[in-house]
Amino acid sequence: MTSSSESNNSIWYSNDAAFTISPIVNFWIFLLLDVCAILCTIFVLYHLLSKRQLRIAPHNHIPIILLVLTFIYECIDMPLHLEFFLTGRIRLEIPMLCLIWWFIDWGFYFMIAVLLVFASLERHVLIFHSQIYTSRRKRFLFHYFPILGILFVMITFYSIAIFSPICTSTFDYTADLCGTHACYGSISYLSAIEQLFFGEIAIFLIVIFSMTLLIRVVRQKHRVHGAVQWKKQRKLALQMFSLSSLYTTFSLPITTIYVVRLFGPPDWGEQVLPIFFFLSYFAIFLLPYVCLMNLPDISKIFHNFTLRPHTQVGIHLPTL
Repeated sequence: MTSSSESNNSIWYSNDAAFTISPIVNFWIFLLLDVCAILCTIFVLYHLLSKRQLRIAPHNHIPIILLVLTFIYECIDMPLHLEFFLTGRIRLEIPMLCLIWWFIDWGFYFMIAVLLVFASLERHVLIFHSQIYTSRRKRFLFHYFPILGILFVMITFYSIAIFSPICTSTFDYTADLCGTHACYGSISYLSAIEQLFFGEIAIFLIVIFSMTLLIRVVRQKHRVHGAVQWKKQRKLALQMFSLSSLYTTFSLPITTIYVVRLFGPPDWGEQVLPIFFFLSYFAIFLLPYVCLMNLPDISKIFHNFTLRPHTQVGIHLPTL
């Protein structure tokens, strides 16, 4: 974080930690993962949006939004990281570039977390109370309105925190992310909202909702009449569980360090912070692949390919 207070810079990120990765290694890892992730994102989005049945399915709406956010992340945020890893500085020394970079890097990351909280909760409704969505009015009230509300709240929060003159940010064009964080990180209540509510509590709710969903679906197996219906429920639950597990695995360590620093020692976890900061981006890189594996048509293609019978050509010898 870059702020008017120089001491606050070490709160969020430390370049002197024991566990660091060289910039050139960062560059090649990010480049390879980003290019592959972009291609995968385009393919999955095309698959979901081009087929009406998949496009209108309520359980696909959150994944579609996540993929759009991820695609923006991959095409704008990651190239800026790559430029810094390769050159050691940000060539376009424009404050607005840094503000937009912060908005995407921090805002979109936590936006994904809050959307996953709603998705993991809504999945209970989609599986066990799907009749709620038969009415257009109820579908808007319980599905579309919460999604629009989350997007509005998150965009408003980060627009005010980053672009409004509530504090004065300084921009370090020789550091990654222009210094890692905007000045609102030095404002205690804004940091608490971001790291505690959008971060730690959101991850905790994602885990709780996803685990209880999985347990309910497993218990439902003995009550549901018909294997087809239960398999559909299991598939919806596993889709949510895979997305939740991915985000939680790579986000929980870095978020925990930030929350502890808000209420405890400001240098806690300094030695491992850079490696966890680096690993947190894998939630973005790998999200398209999780969505890919949850596509129904893709699983059928893989299944048919592996079980496709091999045609044997008979050899007929001429009779003497």
